[in-house]
Amino acid sequence: MTSTENFAILKDNSKTFYLASSFLPAAIRYKVLNVYAFCRKYDDSADSDIKINNPDVDKIIEDLKISEQIIKQLKIGIDSDRNFQRLKTLDDLIIYSYRVAGCVGLMMCELLDIDNDNDKYFAIDLGIAMQITNICRDVFEDKAMNRIYLPEDMIDDVNIKNKTDEDKLFEKIEALIKISENYYGSAIKGINKIPFGSRFSILVSLRLYQAIGKKILRNRKKYFHKKIHTTKFEKFLILMKCIGEFILNHIQNKKDTIHNADLHIALKKLPFTNG
Repeated sequence: MTSTENFAILKDNSKTFYLASSFLPAAIRYKVLNVYAFCRKYDDSADSDIKINNPDVDKIIEDLKISEQIIKQLKIGIDSDRNFQRLKTLDDLIIYSYRVAGCVGLMMCELLDIDNDNDKYFAIDLGIAMQITNICRDVFEDKAMNRIYLPEDMIDDVNIKNKTDEDKLFEKIEALIKISENYYGSAIKGINKIPFGSRFSILVSLRLYQAIGKKILRNRKKYFHKKIHTTKFEKFLILMKCIGEFILNHIQNKKDTIHNADLHIALKKLPFTNG
């Protein structure tokens, strides 16, 4: 797969990451494109119920020398979509989010040469937060594929297809978005631990994704009829705010933040977690 093909995969599948990646240094962006292409191809194989066997895709990861432990956990998470079973509890959702998205954060740490264990915890939290946002945004799209990622014990009294249950369902979505805010809050504390040249890109990515959850909370009625996205103008405003935030963070230069281990209680004994 060429860099042009990988670039197209990112552009076609995630406008948020496409925008954020444009602020990465060229050498890092090339590696990120390769990682995204690998994750996208492997994820697509799960959605189509076809076991991926593409030497070129696997070679991407081999060339980048990503930890085998991380790749193993990522594949476990994505493969679970192929043989989908309902997530029973919130802990199950956190574990799933760690595998399919937190591990992408860990992959980014390896690309950015972030070696400190404490620093990696924040990257995991950003992945978990983003995945919860994805799940909240895509409830009806996922249901069309016979997948419900909302924990069973959270919505055991809710029928997603039933209009009379919309209020109950939205209460659960609100609760999950509030949980995602805890992980976004942790991730933002780790921003200054990212190498300076890549820091702004990660900040933009965080704020763009976080804005989706906040927009869902402001648009209850629209949520049940239309997939929630941020508009180009909203993205522009977020970008402007990120510039100010980036400058302020750089001036303050706080780098001694200790990770909140409570956020990883569900992740005990999983690789690189604070458990």
